[in-house]
Amino acid sequence: MTGAQRTTTSSGVDGKMLVLQAADIVAEISKTVALQKRGRSFVGLCPFHSEKSPSFHVHPDRGYFYCFGCRENGNVIDFVMKRDRLEFGPALRALAEQLNIELPRLGGEGGGLRRALQDACSAAAAYFEQNLWDKDRGAAGRAYLKSRGFNKETVKSFRIGLAPNAWDGLLSSPLMKKFDRELLVQAGLLKVRDNDGRGSGGGHYDVFRDRLMFPIRDEAGRVIAFGGRVMPGNDSPAKYLNSPETPLFSKSRVAYGLDLGRNRVVETKTVAVVEGYTDVVMAHQFGAANVISVLGTALTEQHINLLRRFADRIVLLFDGDAAGGLAVDRALQLFLTQPIEIGIATLPDGIDPDEYLLKNGLEAFDALLAGAENPLSFQWRQVKQEFAQNGDDVTGQSRAVEAYLTRLSNARGSIAVDELRWGAALAQVSARTDIPIKDLQARFASRRRPSAKPPAADAHAAPRLNSDSPPGPPARPSARSRAERELLAGLLLEPSAWPAVQQIVDDSDFYSNDLRPFAAWYWDYQRHEGQPTVAEVLAAVGQEELKTLAIELAQAADAMPDVRQAMAEAVAYFQRDKERTRQAKLLGQLKRSKSDGLDEAAEIDALTQIMQAGRARSGGQAS
Repeated sequence: MTGAQRTTTSSGVDGKMLVLQAADIVAEISKTVALQKRGRSFVGLCPFHSEKSPSFHVHPDRGYFYCFGCRENGNVIDFVMKRDRLEFGPALRALAEQLNIELPRLGGEGGGLRRALQDACSAAAAYFEQNLWDKDRGAAGRAYLKSRGFNKETVKSFRIGLAPNAWDGLLSSPLMKKFDRELLVQAGLLKVRDNDGRGSGGGHYDVFRDRLMFPIRDEAGRVIAFGGRVMPGNDSPAKYLNSPETPLFSKSRVAYGLDLGRNRVVETKTVAVVEGYTDVVMAHQFGAANVISVLGTALTEQHINLLRRFADRIVLLFDGDAAGGLAVDRALQLFLTQPIEIGIATLPDGIDPDEYLLKNGLEAFDALLAGAENPLSFQWRQVKQEFAQNGDDVTGQSRAVEAYLTRLSNARGSIAVDELRWGAALAQVSARTDIPIKDLQARFASRRRPSAKPPAADAHAAPRLNSDSPPGPPARPSARSRAERELLAGLLLEPSAWPAVQQIVDDSDFYSNDLRPFAAWYWDYQRHEGQPTVAEVLAAVGQEELKTLAIELAQAADAMPDVRQAMAEAVAYFQRDKERTRQAKLLGQLKRSKSDGLDEAAEIDALTQIMQAGRARSGGQAS
C-alpha cells in the first residue's frame, strides 16, 4: 500500500470511532462544497438543497455539520452517506480506505466476497498496466494511444493497460497466483473453458485478450470492472468488450471517469455524458473532467441518482448522426420524471468528442455544453425539420405538431411526473404549437396516473394549526426546561465536566419529555464508554430523533457566550430545586406530625431541618 502505513483496528477498538477521530471533516466536505472560514466554523452553500446565501456550517472542533436551511446535519460519516447516497457500512469503509484504516471484518460473507473481488480487480489492473509499459510487449499499445493523441500522464491517470494476445496471460501471471480461479470467474476476468481445445489453463482462460484495457472504477476510485478495446489488426467483431455483471459491477449504476472528474463536476454543476472510453479520456486530457460515460447503455434512473449527488445538470452529448429518436425520447422521459435538469448537445456530423476537442479546444467545448437544449426544444426542432420542410406549409406544420405531441405523450406514458415540471413543460409546448395550455392538459389527462395518496402525517412534526386561528407567540420555556437544555448543551461541548456534574445531577432529574431520553442515553454512555465528542455522539446515538436533538443542543451551546458559566448556573438551579423539593417534603412531614399528635421533640427536629435548608438556599438567587 502506498502512503502512510495502514492502521488496523483491534477487536477492542470501534472502527467507527477511529475513523471519526482520524477524519478531517473540513477536508472531506471541501471535496464537494466551497467552504470559507468564518470564526471557528466554515460556511458554504448547502449541497443538499438549492440556496443562494450560505447556510451550511461545518464545525471542525466539534466534528459536525449543520444546515440552517434544510436542517441536514451529522458527522463526517453522515456527510459521506448523504452526499454519496450510501448506507452506513459502505460510507465507513470508503472513509477508512482514504485514511489507511483497516476495519475489522465482522462476519458477512457478502462483505468478504466484495473485498476479495476488489483485490482481484486491482491486481488485474496492475497486471495490464505492466504489460502496456513493458518495453516490448506494450510497444504496439503505446504507439496506438500516441496516434490517438493521448499523452503519458493521461494514460497513467486512467491506469490504461494492455491484455496480451494470449489465452492465459492473466491466468498465469504471478500477480494473480494468490486468487482462486473461481473468484476470478466471479470477477469477470476468467471464463470456464469448453471442451474445444482452447487455452492451457486447466479449464479456464482469459476473458480479455489483445485489447487495450480501461479499468472501470467506482466514484471512490476502486477498480470494479474493465472495458477492453480491440487492438488494431484484430478481426474480433466486438470492438469494445465490457466485464459481465458481477457483485461489484452493474453498468446501470456506474459512470466511467466520475472518480477523476467529480471535483470539476461539483465546480461546474454540470456533467456531460458521452459514449466511449476514449471520448472521456481525451476530454479529461483537455481539462474537461466533467465528462463521463455510461458504458454504452441507456441513461438509467440509477445513473441519475448517482450523478445528481454532484451535478445540477446533465448534458447528453451526441454525435451528429447518433441523436436518434429512442435516445431523445429517453432523455425527454428523464427530463419529465427526474429531479435534475437535462440538456442535449450535438457535435458536427462525423466528429467524435475527442476529435472536436483536438480541433477546437476546451473553451469551444464548454460553450457547446452551455448551449445544450432541453429535450422539449430539441425534439421540437427535430420534428420541424422532419415534417415542416417549408415554414409556410400548413400541412407540414400540422403534422409536425401532431408528431411532437405524440412523442411527448409516449415519453410521459403513465409514469408519475413532477407536476411543477410538467406544468412548465406544457407552457413551452403551448408556446411552440400555439395550442392553449388547457387544451394540452385535456389531451394528456387520460394518460396521467391517479393522484398519489397524501403522505402520512409525521408523528414528530409540529401539530397543524387551524387555518382560521392565527398562530400565537411561542411558549416561553420554564426555568427548569431552560436549565435542563443548557446543561445538556454544555455537556456536549464540554464532556469532561460530566464527572463533576453527575455528583449533583442524575439523568432521572430531567423532566422534559424531549430531553429525558437523551439525558438517560448520555449518562449511560459517560458511565460505560467515556467522554464523547459531538461527532462521536452522533455516531453512537441510535435514534434519529436523538441525533437531531444533539445537533440542536450543540448549536445552542455554540451560541452561548460562556458555556461553563451557563452550565454552572444550570447545576445551581438543579441544586436549588432539589432543596425546594426537600423543604416541601419536610413541611409535609411537619403537617403530618401535628395531625398524628407527635411529641414536641419530633416537631422541633422537623422545623430545624427546614430552617437549615432555608439557610443553605440563602446564598443562591431564587428563580
